[in-house]
Amino acid sequence: NSFCTLLGCLPWFCRAHHAMADQQQPQEQQQQQQQAPAAPPVRWSWGAFPMNRIDATRMVIPLGALVSPLSVEATELNYAPLTCACGAVLNPECVVDHRSKAWQCCICLARNAFPAHYASMTEHHLPAELMRCYPVVEYVKPVQVAPTVFVLVVDTCVDTESEAENMRDAVLRTINQLPEEAHVALITFGATVQLHDLSGATDFPRSLVFRGSTEVTPEMMARFVRHPDRYVKPLADAEFALTTLVEELAVDCWPVAKDHRPLRCTGAALSSAASLLQLVAPKTGSGVLSFLSGACTEGPGAVVPCPREHMIRTHTDIRDKRAPLYEPACTFYDGLMRRMVAQGHALHVISACLDQVGLSEMRGCILATGGVLVTTDLWKRGQLKASIERFFERTSSGALAMGLNATMDVHTSPTLKVTGVIGQCIGTGKRSPSVAETEVGLGGTSQWATSYVDSRSTYAVFFEPGVPPPNQQPTDKSSRFAQFVLRYQQGQTERIRVITVRHQVAQTTNFAELGQTFDQVAAAVLLARIAVHRAEQGAQHFDVLRWIDKHVIRLVSRFGDYAKDQPESLKLAPHFSNFPLFMFHLRRSAYIHVFNNSPDETAVNRILLLKTNANDSIVMIHPTLFSYTMTEPVRPVPLDSSSCTPDNALLLDTFFEVLIHHGATIKAWRQAGYEEHPDYAHFKAFLEVPRADARALAANRFPAPRLIECGQGDGDGRILYNRINPTRTHNNSQPGNEYGGNSGELVYTDDANLQTFTAHLKKLAVQSNN
Repeated sequence: NSFCTLLGCLPWFCRAHHAMADQQQPQEQQQQQQQAPAAPPVRWSWGAFPMNRIDATRMVIPLGALVSPLSVEATELNYAPLTCACGAVLNPECVVDHRSKAWQCCICLARNAFPAHYASMTEHHLPAELMRCYPVVEYVKPVQVAPTVFVLVVDTCVDTESEAENMRDAVLRTINQLPEEAHVALITFGATVQLHDLSGATDFPRSLVFRGSTEVTPEMMARFVRHPDRYVKPLADAEFALTTLVEELAVDCWPVAKDHRPLRCTGAALSSAASLLQLVAPKTGSGVLSFLSGACTEGPGAVVPCPREHMIRTHTDIRDKRAPLYEPACTFYDGLMRRMVAQGHALHVISACLDQVGLSEMRGCILATGGVLVTTDLWKRGQLKASIERFFERTSSGALAMGLNATMDVHTSPTLKVTGVIGQCIGTGKRSPSVAETEVGLGGTSQWATSYVDSRSTYAVFFEPGVPPPNQQPTDKSSRFAQFVLRYQQGQTERIRVITVRHQVAQTTNFAELGQTFDQVAAAVLLARIAVHRAEQGAQHFDVLRWIDKHVIRLVSRFGDYAKDQPESLKLAPHFSNFPLFMFHLRRSAYIHVFNNSPDETAVNRILLLKTNANDSIVMIHPTLFSYTMTEPVRPVPLDSSSCTPDNALLLDTFFEVLIHHGATIKAWRQAGYEEHPDYAHFKAFLEVPRADARALAANRFPAPRLIECGQGDGDGRILYNRINPTRTHNNSQPGNEYGGNSGELVYTDDANLQTFTAHLKKLAVQSNN
């Protein structure tokens, strides 16, 4: 187990810091990216893969694809798709016989006849679904479905009146973004749950009150809500009443004893919203928009007792079984998740609190329903307002740019099997010949469901080579196919988006040639998702690190160029050189390490990593760093402590924060007031350059990142120091105290640097026994 000692990365790929083509760039580079064609909706870890399982195992990194079904524009077709008996949809990879008007499915190889309305089709006059210039098509069917319902669930246990005012402003901002045809409902909660009457039938506000100590089931909701149309109304009809109620919301009046937390029944309120949606919008895409200001202390889903002498749970408490409320709360939200997914309803959480609110317990419900998660410390933050506006983006037709009540089917040709998916979804248990025997993530099925999907939703789909039955031997053994079929609701339409991709089969296993097809960014993100999934399933922290280390060493040993037992001879090709660097930063990140992070912080980080696309995910794993000086143009620099100099400004992008860090000299000039002095206008102009680039990076990101500007020695500088490689530490500066001096020793510390890892990785990768 000597690989367990590795803790760093190779120096010969430090050049990757200077040209990260797949990461976000400052303003000028980002404008060029915006003009470039959109990234493909499917990104493979390997462009070619062996045809047998033994050689596939020797490839180290599994075959997987990052699928972002709504990330690109699709060709809309206003007729029903033509499907095969296996469920696959007609696509350009199918073989068409124009004489007999028949087509052979590329998935199951079955022969099908074209219907009568395809009679006029010729080789030069093809329908859009058979044209290769339309790789993504979407079948649109107008339907009469119940309108989308948004239930606003508002926490009224706010600490101060100013925070209550800011919270009301956030809720009103949300209401203003909703489409007029949407239906709305309002639930507020503190010690009790109140379902507000929006009919305006009386001159005074009226609400239905539920006990906060018990779960509100669908049967209870149906028994007490005899006239749902009084509580769920079209926004166009109820906007005045709803706005008035929100503007007059008061802080919960239930008395709070000294040294106690307020009674907050979050679980009961969310179960009320789910039961109301099940009553008024069954099997219809809808959502719960929850605004949380603190942890649940009452009823189902409680995460901490009311007395403040009891601290809210930590990772150590959860690990050592010292959090008695944790398992019951997770069980409650797991049941709520299954109810909501079955009905096509999503849970969205917007929280503003300095402490934890219970997101760790909710994470399964948020993940499975595809819900969005926006967190901040105060309701007045600008990033919160920007995130709310971006959440309600519209399409060109004016509908909300979101897919509701969605399912994704994966169909594969006989030589390819799907092992599972990791992302914001849940398996439905549907079986097909495409399902593999082994499972990765959510496996054992070829269909996954989610209640909400948008252009940022990305699913990691894993595959393995399959052995076709004798009656399904492909004629073209050089290719295999995968088809992703996403069905979802949008407005008053049902849509079926079809993406069919061809993947190359390696007839002979030549690792040098196969290595040329390696996508290190996609592979790093796929491996990160597997690592996070293993951690979420209860794997010990050290076991996850060992698993990552094993894959890095095996990959470098397999595809590196070296002489046995000569570490200094090791070289990696450019398309592999960044991968160990990504893994070095992954194993130091908050996605794997939980030390000094609360369970809620860990849940937020992991949920967003499991949702975002490849480019954003790699920024989460390996942040970008740019240097600005008054004598040189802006340039990317290594994510290293050596990049912090007194005379430069650094722009760090971690996805969650965009931070400008001023060196000691620049900080002193700012404190001296040179920025405002007319004689130093050039200095003011210099400071504006990273600020403009920071705004450009944050312009279209969701959730909106924090924009931070700090100087050397300031508190916010910890964000930079936590992510950079610590080149200078006491571990490598004292003779006789070198890291890993004892053979086979397991030492894990954040102080280990790239140079330390270089020696260990090179040594372990070139060993003769590999």
